[in-house]
Amino acid sequence: MTSVNTTTPFSNTLSTKQTNQATNSLGKDAFLKLLTTQLRNQDPTQPMEDREFISQLAQFSTLEQMSNLNQAFAQFANSNTKDISYYSHMISKEASWLDAETGLQASGIINGVIKKDNQFFYKINDQEIPIESIISAKNQN
Repeated sequence: MTSVNTTTPFSNTLSTKQTNQATNSLGKDAFLKLLTTQLRNQDPTQPMEDREFISQLAQFSTLEQMSNLNQAFAQFANSNTKDISYYSHMISKEASWLDAETGLQASGIINGVIKKDNQFFYKINDQEIPIESIISAKNQN
């Protein structure tokens, strides 16, 4: 009997993406604080030149756009890590799972994949079995 691991390779990337987003957020906040402090403490008799100020605002705008793009890409990547095709390779395999009601091991042939409320189920023996309940799978004999 060959066991199949149904965990996603993307599960460890979530914490990394959250850390990267926190770092980007701190960089953006630090830049904005630096710019406002610079404006607050400038010499009124020698104000910052327009070109310098516009350049710094453009840098801030670019940083903001890159941060938003990274966040949007991370959301896109997370939303596409698991879809029905991700689990479809299991169709026609014989699977075993622990029955939630009886606590006993049951088995059957996977006939399809169903997604309900962002949770995936295998269609087995006219039942919807949560993907996480599968303990082993093998090719049919």
